[in-house]
Amino acid sequence: MSRLARIAGFAAVLASGLAMAALLAIEPIEAHNRNALALSVDGCLVTQRTLHLPFPCLQVDQDSGPAGGYAVIRPPLGRSEVLLVPTAPIVGIESPALLAKNAPPFFQEAWAARRFVVAALPNDPGWAGLGMAVNSRPSRSQDRLHIHVDCLQPAVVAALARSAPHIGDRWTRLPMTLEGGRYWARQVSAAEFATINPFAEMHDGIPAARRSMADMTLVVAGIARPGGKPAFMLLAAETRVRGTARAVGEDLLDHTCRLAADS
Repeated sequence: MSRLARIAGFAAVLASGLAMAALLAIEPIEAHNRNALALSVDGCLVTQRTLHLPFPCLQVDQDSGPAGGYAVIRPPLGRSEVLLVPTAPIVGIESPALLAKNAPPFFQEAWAARRFVVAALPNDPGWAGLGMAVNSRPSRSQDRLHIHVDCLQPAVVAALARSAPHIGDRWTRLPMTLEGGRYWARQVSAAEFATINPFAEMHDGIPAARRSMADMTLVVAGIARPGGKPAFMLLAAETRVRGTARAVGEDLLDHTCRLAADS
């Protein structure tokens, strides 16, 4: 490795560290750097290319396609949660690039990244104990698309287990709220999930999403069908109700991972 490459790599490490520090100031949303996550991931790309290390990320995929690759990073002070972040400058859930026919399988890659969540826990919460969430534009703190991956809230797991027999492959309003939000839901098998784009499924299936993707939140939760067969529940909600943000997809996740706690 050349001296210049080493210098570039160490500079990227320093820049990434500063960007991660900026992420610590998460309240109020308007008061901190909304590009800190993007800067951190950009730094991961440089260190991967120059030092062959993904630091401060856990993984970097350098796909050279038009939408770029992705990085997996643990947020500051995160216990088990990881974020899957595109390396391309995709701002958020409202980006048209996410609806393209050749859109990268970000949710599928995020589900694969659950291994980093499980590895950080004392116990495996199981397929039906894990989920992924993308917040709406009004609810997010960073302007680079990121998929949260972590344990689900125990109450959400229980509610989805009760509702699953009544939810099919078409979007249906759940009869109850989840962490204060009203969600549409639809089931997909594990095999079907491998082939779909959840962003496009929400956009094409829910009128509110076609009106404004920016105001939608999207969650994908692992569930178990009868006999323990693995499947997924797609959950979508409009976050602005009469001008007030009500549903936050990330709220369905439990960053303390009570489902994996030692008994």
